[in-house]
Amino acid sequence: MNIHTKKTMDTKRDHRLFAYALAAGAAIALAACNEEPVTGQSAQAAIEYFDIDDIAIGQGGKQALYVNGDTQTDIELKNYVFGLGNYQGAFIPYSGGRIMGTMPTALSYATALSGGEEISPSTISNYFVGSLAYGAINPNAEFNNATDAYIGFSFPADEGDDIFYAWVRVDIDNAAGSFVIKDFAFENVAHTGILAGATTGGAPLPGDLDGNGFVGID
Repeated sequence: MNIHTKKTMDTKRDHRLFAYALAAGAAIALAACNEEPVTGQSAQAAIEYFDIDDIAIGQGGKQALYVNGDTQTDIELKNYVFGLGNYQGAFIPYSGGRIMGTMPTALSYATALSGGEEISPSTISNYFVGSLAYGAINPNAEFNNATDAYIGFSFPADEGDDIFYAWVRVDIDNAAGSFVIKDFAFENVAHTGILAGATTGGAPLPGDLDGNGFVGID
């Protein structure tokens, strides 16, 4: 879809090298403002999983995730402080991407998914922004006090009409103003759904107690 100006070849090369380093398990150095992008990329087919070091988004900050390793932000997670209290939210910046959520009132809310719930063309919502938590101000928010909760979303490729489905696992304590990103994954076959918590195969996944490929209480 080419909706943003292409970077130079050197910038693309450096971006890819950083992405592959992340896939190999390299540490991520974040700026104090927590606004440097976090990137995922691997050469494996189907589900691509990224077990990153936990990222704490500071109050007043936001964190961009470049889930599939291209030059386009796929989801932006916010940990803001407004006059009425702490606010956490999710935003898909490019057309075609959506948040898994509901709109019980005039405001859209992201759904706190459990491991194994489907994120696909048939279950995704029509909202590109979702409130995660805002205390009593957003009474239908599902992430006010969330541990190992999944945000489901879709995002477009940087060119063409392909849409990909993904999840990101987070801990949020709205009252304390804390927001931690723990890991994420996406299905690299376009227009194909993914289950929340699903990962690539290989070595046993920390936290997967029953070996079913999911990190979750079940």
